[in-house]
Amino acid sequence: MLSKAGKLIGFIRPPNLLIIILTQFLLRYCLFAPFLYSGDTEVMSPLLDFSLLCLATLLITSGGYVINDYFDVKIDEINKPAYLVVGKIIPGRTAIKWHILLTGMGCIIGFYLAYRIRVLSFGFIFPAVGLLLWFYSAKYKRLLFWGNLIVALLSALVVIIVYVFEFFWLRLHTEFFADLIPDLFWFGKLFLAYALFAFLVTFYREVIKDMEDVKGDARVGCRSIPIVFGINASRGIVTLLVVLTIILLSYTMLVLYRLNLMMVFWYLAVTVLLPMIYLIYRAFKSNTPEEYHIMSNICKIIMVAGVLSMQLIAISK
Repeated sequence: MLSKAGKLIGFIRPPNLLIIILTQFLLRYCLFAPFLYSGDTEVMSPLLDFSLLCLATLLITSGGYVINDYFDVKIDEINKPAYLVVGKIIPGRTAIKWHILLTGMGCIIGFYLAYRIRVLSFGFIFPAVGLLLWFYSAKYKRLLFWGNLIVALLSALVVIIVYVFEFFWLRLHTEFFADLIPDLFWFGKLFLAYALFAFLVTFYREVIKDMEDVKGDARVGCRSIPIVFGINASRGIVTLLVVLTIILLSYTMLVLYRLNLMMVFWYLAVTVLLPMIYLIYRAFKSNTPEEYHIMSNICKIIMVAGVLSMQLIAISK
């Protein structure tokens, strides 16, 4: 049984926040620094500003977790009673205040960063994401496909926002920016590859989580994929998405093989490709919430393994 302190810490999903920090810093130091800047890190955005970008991302994400738990009280009473925080450890009003505080701080930092890169519209990304997380928790997660799609898009945004921020910072240095314009196209494709990977893995993980939570979701009228189409159809959808990810990953590995980047090739084969194949096997063998939870954790392992591949790409440069 978890203690109150353990439940409060778990309230903001520390493992997920650590994955976000890891992803964004690896993007900076394993892709931007060695490839786009060729080690000339003086032109890169200051570490303080980049750290603030990560902090704003974490604050907005944490606020989203808090408001999600606020709206999910009835569901969690059935699916995860041992982890229930809102209404049991802290009142609902306190949860809303924490959501507003965390999201508000993230938005303030976001507008400060927009001032730093001289692009006001960049600042509006943060309140837009905060509002989207509110509406997701209040409405869209209960609608067919929309909840899964929103979470997957926001996962991809964790990658994309780093590229956007560094792009606008780089644009402030006109001469250096002009020299790098030919490289920005292929470099943007590299970022999109990681963003697409994050999107796909998050999407099928959200479907698996819906399979795990089907009992509580059905009680409150959610129209998740497993509730509308059934568990068997959900297994098929998960399998289809994993196979699509495997096809795209295999193409990437073929490119790496042709470039003789064998260390990255074998790393992806062992740590990402094999777990995906195992996930397909588990999809048709699992029948209980506990087994679906194991599948969800396998997705996390796949995500972290994919993110860590950036280190090998940087080493292989």
